[in-house]
Amino acid sequence: MRSRVAILIAAAIIASVLAAGCTSSTQNTSQSASSTTHDPVLQAVINDDLQAYNNASWVRTLNQTIQWINATNAMVTYKVGGTNVSLTYTAQYTKFASASDASNYISSINQGYNGTTTQQLLYDPVLTTASSGNTHQSYLSVANSPPSTFSYIKMPGEQPTYFSPASYIIQVGDVVTTFNATLQQTS
Repeated sequence: MRSRVAILIAAAIIASVLAAGCTSSTQNTSQSASSTTHDPVLQAVINDDLQAYNNASWVRTLNQTIQWINATNAMVTYKVGGTNVSLTYTAQYTKFASASDASNYISSINQGYNGTTTQQLLYDPVLTTASSGNTHQSYLSVANSPPSTFSYIKMPGEQPTYFSPASYIIQVGDVVTTFNATLQQTS
């Protein structure tokens, strides 16, 4: 009888140790996931894009949702409303180890895209706001130097127009942003 009691007590102790081990393991996993830090340069590029939209004369409303994938990748859904127009798109932001790595990545994905200048973007509010109209103040405060920026667009026609869909690639230093967007006319 004593041996059965001893076995039951030993089994109960082992079971409680195993259960406690499982509980603490789960808690540690959730703590490490919540303590993930975001790359400061990537966060600065996202902040600058939001600020550019906030400062744009045609923007009347701006909502954004940031989903951090990991420390160097994020997706941001922008919902921008202007006078008789709206724009909703999800941008994928990726931070590379260097501007050279970012440029090499763009070279591998930019088939069919055209490099753009500020003049070409004069009538394209998406890139004018997100690229050429951006002062990059958050980036400057983190990196202590202005970024080199490049914009690429793929569109159905030869010139960007207000309401034609287009695919965009924007490089800000070592961060690459990719997205598809169409400006919608609202009634």
